[in-house]
Amino acid sequence: MSMISKWLKKKESKELLTKLETVKELMPTADITDFFSKLMDTYSESQITKRELAQIHAQKEILILEIQNKYDLYHSVFDKVFAERRVAIDKNFEIIDKGLASGDKDLISMGLQNLSKVVSSSPFGNIQQLSNMLEGNKIIEI
Repeated sequence: MSMISKWLKKKESKELLTKLETVKELMPTADITDFFSKLMDTYSESQITKRELAQIHAQKEILILEIQNKYDLYHSVFDKVFAERRVAIDKNFEIIDKGLASGDKDLISMGLQNLSKVVSSSPFGNIQQLSNMLEGNKIIEI
């Protein structure tokens, strides 16, 4: 440590002691001790609050990630469910078109019956089972 640094430290220490002496004249020692004790308690509470806020923030981030993952899963499941229905409807219209082109009433009738079944059945008919599967911790292959 250089001589200047030592002198500055000494000067800072003297200034601090002078300030403490001034405070001591204004406030009794017991009050100063009580003040610093309360100050330390407040600091400790502040640190606890910061940790709690960090924990809440982390929990929020986890929940947001879980919600996003559920959204992605539901979106994918419903996309697949309705894609299957779209394929089935398109196939039935192909059958109907073939029947119309060839004049085959049986083919037309079969296409219309199958189309009616697809359209009248709800993909949400067994929504509770689907919901249980989606909410469970099972792997679902889509």
